[in-house]
Amino acid sequence: MVARDGSRKYAIPLAGGHRVEAAFFQAPGRERPLIVCVSTQIGCAVGCRFCATARWEYVRSLTADEILHQITLLIDDAEIEPALLGGVEISFMGMGEPLANRRNLLSAIAATHARYPQLSRVSVSTAGPAHRIDALTANLPAAISIHLQISLHATSDALRRRLIPRAPDSIAELLAAGQRYHLATGDRVCLNYIPLRGLNTSPKDAEWLAAIDPAVFYIKLTALNPTPGIPHDLVGLTTEEMRQFSEPLRERGVRFKVFVGDGLDVQASCGQLAATPVEVRLRDLPAALAQGG
Repeated sequence: MVARDGSRKYAIPLAGGHRVEAAFFQAPGRERPLIVCVSTQIGCAVGCRFCATARWEYVRSLTADEILHQITLLIDDAEIEPALLGGVEISFMGMGEPLANRRNLLSAIAATHARYPQLSRVSVSTAGPAHRIDALTANLPAAISIHLQISLHATSDALRRRLIPRAPDSIAELLAAGQRYHLATGDRVCLNYIPLRGLNTSPKDAEWLAAIDPAVFYIKLTALNPTPGIPHDLVGLTTEEMRQFSEPLRERGVRFKVFVGDGLDVQASCGQLAATPVEVRLRDLPAALAQGG
């Protein structure tokens, strides 16, 4: 399925009649302008209220081969030339909680780097808990760097549990794990934050975010993407409201960016995967993938 902006959304069949969704984006101007976004689980047990995958029943984690198949299929379908692979970033931000499938995730990353040695970085987004971040820190691959993103979305534990019902850790524990990751890698950790009108967008919330250590973290203010069945109390900000909310961050010199998703018309962006049951046939789909091999 191809969006008006050229983004591509894929539904990939697996054994047992299941499927996962993945997406390919082009973002001119970025250091790595080609993004391959893949899934790590069938469904998700975390339960983020703003995410379409949360409305699917969690089934299981994907094998390393199933993760790798997504990556190779999308790269092949996009016909990316070997010389351009250095501009590709593999984003493990599709369906599922990647660090709940850490061993298969790391195996897939190693296999991906072996197949595409030009790749220099992958991104992994997690809702926690902290011990999974620490386990990743202790088992980082040597050949390729992993950029960590933590799904924060609130400045208080009570609201975070409301937005992410099965969030297991306190915000303080997550930030401490993020700081340990930064110390081990030197990479600034991204804190993902979806501003929601009347919930996490007060001046107090903005001041809390503005106090985050900019040497360790940066803030990604992500626009809420529409998905069928999203709760009525979750309302994203307008462009002007986003500007006003982020002003204290700008004034304090906090490193942040505002992210608006791509491929919205085909439900391909953050929080939208698994929203529409449309299967896109890939060219030369391996029979082994359809059989779960």
